[in-house]
Amino acid sequence: MSAVHMIVHSALMAALLALGGRSGTDGRAAASGEKVVRLWVAPNEAEERFWTIAVDRWNKGRLGARVEFTTIPATGGSEEAILTALVSGSGPDISANIFPGFAAQLANLGQLQDISAMPQFERIVAQRQIRPMLEDAAIAGRQYLMPLYYSPILIWWRADILAGLGIKEVPRTFEDVYELSRRRAKQDGGLGMQVLAGREWRSRWYDYIAYYYAGSGGAPYIRARKAQYEDQASLDALNFIRTMFQNKWTGLDFDADDPLPRGIVAGAARGAWDLSAYQKNHPDTLKQIVIGPMLRSAAGLRSDGGKTHTFADAKGMVLFKSSKVQAEALAFMSWIFSSDDISLLWFKETGMPPARGDLMTNPVFASLYRENPKTATYAAYVDVGVPTAPIEETIDVNKIMSVHMVEAVNFGSNPVRQAAADAARRTNQLLERAR
Repeated sequence: MSAVHMIVHSALMAALLALGGRSGTDGRAAASGEKVVRLWVAPNEAEERFWTIAVDRWNKGRLGARVEFTTIPATGGSEEAILTALVSGSGPDISANIFPGFAAQLANLGQLQDISAMPQFERIVAQRQIRPMLEDAAIAGRQYLMPLYYSPILIWWRADILAGLGIKEVPRTFEDVYELSRRRAKQDGGLGMQVLAGREWRSRWYDYIAYYYAGSGGAPYIRARKAQYEDQASLDALNFIRTMFQNKWTGLDFDADDPLPRGIVAGAARGAWDLSAYQKNHPDTLKQIVIGPMLRSAAGLRSDGGKTHTFADAKGMVLFKSSKVQAEALAFMSWIFSSDDISLLWFKETGMPPARGDLMTNPVFASLYRENPKTATYAAYVDVGVPTAPIEETIDVNKIMSVHMVEAVNFGSNPVRQAAADAARRTNQLLERAR
């Protein structure tokens, strides 16, 4: 975020604090006096396709107040767009695509309504088996965020490249990747894997934080508002990043062109949403993909072959306190979350596992898994997927993590322990000031 964007962001938050949830519109009444619920959703083709079908079913079935949806304006990013809309009084009643950190920020600004007042809330929780997910999403003991999807991040490997290197099992540890990388460098000078997802603050979810969760058994990287960067799981992850770059077994700036289909790397971290993208753009590569767990140090690896924890890209829905149609909005949310058919529709259209604890036991999903076995692999890891820390300072924390730790280690400007200590100190100071 540039200095100008930071100033704008701070001004928006100050304005929202002053409003204290009193921003809003005229009740979303149409010219006929009809109540209308306005919904904002993620600006991507797959999710738009889902919401088009789901909202059409709701409206044609006359199941409640009419719902209108639009994508979150892209200008300045989703978070800034929502903050701006709330200040101006042009925001939605409910929104999807909210990650835990942004939900915490909105809640602390007094902009969210507790959604546990949703009709049949307890029945929905029991039916979807999501009590642990709700605990992950809780903010100050309240339920402002309703988990919509949990998409674990796993490692994709090119089976043809592994076979050419004489590797018969999917890598599970950093040490496995070192051996793969040595063989590939010797064979044709190719790279082992894409170790870093990119340079944006969000990129850390898909590399360092995922490695940390794998090595720590899902423990939080921010505990009691203190960074855990100096513990063993963190040092192992940073040493892995350092080793891969020192030996030139990986590279940077892959963002412009995916290195996996071109065979530049043998492996890379990918989400469930990539399955449909590869089916459309790289179908021959997808046939060669085998999916393995998130990587960690061999020390402490489960000997029973059990699943390794990983980061889950988890987002949900919120209800804004400014809404004048809260009861009607909650009724729509209740319908979305109480229907197995809607969960299946979400999974089919977006490729991302719905936030449910029964994905591997509920027969409604069985046919989907038969048709798409790789989808089943992602569903199987939902129970060990951990979302980002539910702190409102997520963006700033991830920027410190990037600049003062991951990049410092990557470029060799600081030894691993020193970089971890420096980033932990800066993060702790930030979180202390924000209390």
